[in-house]
Amino acid sequence: MPTALAFPGQGALRGQTGAGLLDRYPDLAAEAEQILGHPLRPVLTAGSDSPWRRLTCVQPTLFVLTRLAALDQPRPDYLVGHSMGELTALCHAGSVDFATGLRLVLARARLISQCPVPGGMLAVTGIGVDELAGVMAAEGFADLDIANLNAPDQTVLAGPTGSLRALGTVLRAGGAAKATLIDAPNPGHSRYMAGAAAGFAEILAEVTFAVPRIPVISNVTARPHSPQRLAELLAQHLYRPVHWSASMTYLHAAGVTELRQAGPGRLLPRLWAACTAPDGTRAVPGDAQE
Repeated sequence: MPTALAFPGQGALRGQTGAGLLDRYPDLAAEAEQILGHPLRPVLTAGSDSPWRRLTCVQPTLFVLTRLAALDQPRPDYLVGHSMGELTALCHAGSVDFATGLRLVLARARLISQCPVPGGMLAVTGIGVDELAGVMAAEGFADLDIANLNAPDQTVLAGPTGSLRALGTVLRAGGAAKATLIDAPNPGHSRYMAGAAAGFAEILAEVTFAVPRIPVISNVTARPHSPQRLAELLAQHLYRPVHWSASMTYLHAAGVTELRQAGPGRLLPRLWAACTAPDGTRAVPGDAQE
């Protein structure tokens, strides 16, 4: 039966989970530290207010850990990555080598960190995206964008922090939805990332992508990537929503019966279960992913 291996986004890096991989693959760990210019272990042990928890530290470190974790996994039939995890999936598929993939993740994190709009992301569970969009329109939250379509009843919004907090209050008062600010320091996958996308497109134009050895599902199209559009879609990925639910539906229709997560956390298998369960029996995941 076909299987899929999924790579998480930045929210999966919590504590020292996966630190043993650095000991198991010392050569790749050393190569990563040379590219990044700093050790990896302090990122795993740092508190939430530490400079080690900057996006430019967290995302490259997660790339390294999940790429190494995937080396211990049996070969899947499909690969998929949530947000920045898509670059890890493409690296595992052989579209780029380890060093190039890591440099792309670092460059992407730097560009995102330069976003001029102070904002973040809000996870909303318990209502569908159409109902949520109706509430946003009725209440005048035109400055917020849909960032992640994670499951039929879990959507992540991005935009200015004040508007996210205000909408969260409205939704909770309605009693039908749970709304939680997630650990994301920038309004990812929104209009506010247009400048970062333009900068990333310039970097991607210099990269030669190989044909993936394993099909990798695009967050933008919810279909397998083709080398001809890789750079274009990876740039658009910064300001367009993560179509995770549609990606899970595609894999399910392709016959996939199991989705495993590379590295720490169990969110992506829970989202898989929520997206592929029969109507009326979908479990609501307990957290969200940038």
